[in-house]
Amino acid sequence: MRLSQGFIVDSTNLVKVISCNLFKTSIMKISEYTLQHLAKAVCGDSGFTPYQSGPNLVLFFNKFGFNEIYESGFPSRWKYTEDKLRELNGKKDVYQIIEETVDPRRFHGLEIKIEDAVSKLNEILKFDKLELVKNGDFYKIFSTNGKLIKPEASSSINHDFINQQIEKCQKKVLEQDYTGAITNARSLLEAIFIEIIERHEMSEVKNDGDLEKLWKKVKKIMKLEIDVETLPDYVIQILSGIETSIKGLAGLSNNAGDRHAIKFNTRKHHAKLAVNLSMTISDFLIDSWEFQKSKASDRSDLPQ
Repeated sequence: MRLSQGFIVDSTNLVKVISCNLFKTSIMKISEYTLQHLAKAVCGDSGFTPYQSGPNLVLFFNKFGFNEIYESGFPSRWKYTEDKLRELNGKKDVYQIIEETVDPRRFHGLEIKIEDAVSKLNEILKFDKLELVKNGDFYKIFSTNGKLIKPEASSSINHDFINQQIEKCQKKVLEQDYTGAITNARSLLEAIFIEIIERHEMSEVKNDGDLEKLWKKVKKIMKLEIDVETLPDYVIQILSGIETSIKGLAGLSNNAGDRHAIKFNTRKHHAKLAVNLSMTISDFLIDSWEFQKSKASDRSDLPQ
């Protein structure tokens, strides 16, 4: 199925939608008291969780269905976080946000201890009959009767996440919001780059919005750097094409996207190009990550 002028909307052949389970336990709203304390923990104003800058908070909440940019007039970090949690309250995303707040990768290299953060959060969560319990290397939300509350599969670094973001892009193209579609296309790549880097380095990325800088790190992690001595010409050409496309997308979004002042009149074909490039590159990176991860047990030099 296609939109007019050949814009591809049936991404099922490209994006492999992974079926996933919804909560096994009904989703109850957390109390307003808990929500207010949780907001301070998420943004890092609690004193026992890592500090999150305004741009990082926007990027974080955009993973849960929002589509916002950090710009002049942005509210206080705590107020923004509280408002977003209030909008999501009663949805599965709130539990995932709590779990990600105590993701051990966020605490890597910091003086604050994750065990202290979990303890303090549990002091508040118990009033909503919830608690964080260590499950493997991470902490998961359980009800106080011992049942694991299973959220939908994580939106990060999988084909479902790509599918969701591409649907947003396509919707904006249909609505003739071409600058918004370009922004979403860039945001998709940015989010995937950051996720790959954080999983590899086990620490939070201090993102300054430089897409090319992020790509440089991803290339090294994914072993996608061009080596003229060992790679055949056709592989070099493909990798060079990806590199050129990312640089072009960064330039296009900087000039036309609503992340910055609009410098030229964005057209539909610009938006379609950005969205389709982003979709193709994202799908390639996810497939590559999953392939390398499956081989990691046999080769210690591959991403873990």
